[in-house]
Amino acid sequence: MDKVLERLAGYIGVALVPVSRYINIAAVSIVVVMMLWVVADVSGRFFFASPIKGTLDYVRFMLAIVVFWGAAYCQLQKRHVRIDIFVPKLPKTAQVVIDSITYIFSVVVIAVMTWQTGVYTMQTFASKYHPLSTFFPVWPSVALVTLGAGLLFLALLQDTLISLANVWKTTRLPALWLLLIGVISVAMIGLASWLNAAGVEVSPLTAGLIGAALMLTLMLLRMPIAFSMAFIGLIGFWYLRGFAPALSIFMNVPYGTAATFLFTVLPFFVFMGLLCFHSGVSRELYETAYAWVGDRQGGLAMATIGGCAGFAAICGDSLATAATMGAISLPEMKKYKYNSSLATGSVAAGGTLGILIPPSVGFIIYGLLTEESIGMLFIAGIIPGILLAGMFMFSIYIRCRFNPALGPKGGQTTFIEKVKSLKGTWATLLLFLFVMGGIYGGAFTPTEGGALGAFGALVIALVRRKITRKGFTQALLDTGQNTSMILLIIVGVFILGYFVSMSEIPLQLSNWIVSLEVSRYVILALILFLYVLLGMLMNIIPMIMITLPIFYPTILALGFDPIWFGVVMVIMMEMGQITPPVGVNVFVIAGVAKDVPMGTIFKGILPFWGVEVVCIILLTAFPQIALFLPNMMK
Repeated sequence: MDKVLERLAGYIGVALVPVSRYINIAAVSIVVVMMLWVVADVSGRFFFASPIKGTLDYVRFMLAIVVFWGAAYCQLQKRHVRIDIFVPKLPKTAQVVIDSITYIFSVVVIAVMTWQTGVYTMQTFASKYHPLSTFFPVWPSVALVTLGAGLLFLALLQDTLISLANVWKTTRLPALWLLLIGVISVAMIGLASWLNAAGVEVSPLTAGLIGAALMLTLMLLRMPIAFSMAFIGLIGFWYLRGFAPALSIFMNVPYGTAATFLFTVLPFFVFMGLLCFHSGVSRELYETAYAWVGDRQGGLAMATIGGCAGFAAICGDSLATAATMGAISLPEMKKYKYNSSLATGSVAAGGTLGILIPPSVGFIIYGLLTEESIGMLFIAGIIPGILLAGMFMFSIYIRCRFNPALGPKGGQTTFIEKVKSLKGTWATLLLFLFVMGGIYGGAFTPTEGGALGAFGALVIALVRRKITRKGFTQALLDTGQNTSMILLIIVGVFILGYFVSMSEIPLQLSNWIVSLEVSRYVILALILFLYVLLGMLMNIIPMIMITLPIFYPTILALGFDPIWFGVVMVIMMEMGQITPPVGVNVFVIAGVAKDVPMGTIFKGILPFWGVEVVCIILLTAFPQIALFLPNMMK
């Protein structure tokens, strides 16, 4: 039996491996096209008052293709993030059985996704729909996304067959184990149908809480994060609204989410960061920070925080900051025998500065929904971002003073060497002024700034002549894999978000909080606590969209400044991104530091989480920390 399963997996792999590799190369090439397209559009608009018609739609169509064309290759490379805390500690039999079940769930959810995007392809083809700004219809882009989803399905099917073969080879009574796997899989997949057929009714809130518990269980059983959220979203919405409405989510959400122009900021800033990495810009930034603080206890970890703060000023995304700085700093800290929890925790926490120090996707969304000034929000994030970075560094210093083994001292540097190291910051400063100056000057939007920043990083790399063809190619490949990995998680988050919204969990919690007759600071604390909980389960965008209509009027009624609340809310959402057991930043670091267990990373995160709580308290007690610069602008 195991030979048959392995042979079937081999047949799939013969065609899948080369096709997925080449299609991934095509996908990352599209990133360059997207970047150049946006640069040409902005240049034409700024210099000749003649933008390229349809840029927004064309670029978002290309982004959807990039996301799904890289998904199968990511699966073959085992890059889709999962939690490896408990399963590796179990006996081998339990591991292969659990993996087989979670692979089956993953195959099912991606099969549904492929099926429904295929249906969406036929619908858009039949309607001949195309945006008014474009010359081409939508259906070719949807069809190419369907192709990518189909390749991901084949990659997961191959892994499922291999896992079932391992069950047959490594267990006693393998036929019984395979039967058990089949029964559990069918029971779970058809759970909504069985409950509805049996007339079992529970409230939406109870269904939501059960769904959240099942999702966390699947994640802890190392089912990939993106697939587990989508799977629970499918089952939960199926139970609450029926099978057809659940399918409609899978018809619209995967493509609609991946083809969101706002999300182009991710591959652009990731590409910019990786170009800086391969051309030595980000390393010089890290070395400058190291020259000033590296000779102290925990100096490399403090330099990592400083590097993250600097990189955040040209990146604007927490995940990209964590991924890029992790690739630079973790090998250095490992060389100096830094404690793994401190090393990975400092990178994951430092990555949260990416969404606080402008430019920031969180501030953009907040400003659009509340009609607050995005420029004011960007400026408001500067001092709190610097403050939080300083507090992170101080906490590292204190911890390493009490326990020197956590972070041994690095090499000594003279004052002259410290001053000379500042030359390594010119590229970062130039990129920051270029991107932020263009945004504040009205030359381009924050999202377009990502493309301009990536193009600027490419020009700097070429002028410096410090990037090789191999480095450029690797930057592209890593950009494609990171984009696919992260945005598939966001697709899963959006699918799950429909179920969470239907379950009324956010609404019930929000209504309960605002109905309390207590001090406004108690209500604020409860609202912020809710953001931590939601940040564990949801992406920043659906989280803001669900809660702001309720909380924003409440904040205004309580007399809090809306710009200040925007800063506090972004910090709280970043706390959610590093809060165990579901911290997205931690998943990214786990993908970079493959030899460090997830539990070790979460352990290293906790002290930094406490620092962020202290920072929130300071901002609440002294709101002028966030409002000083915006008031100066006024």
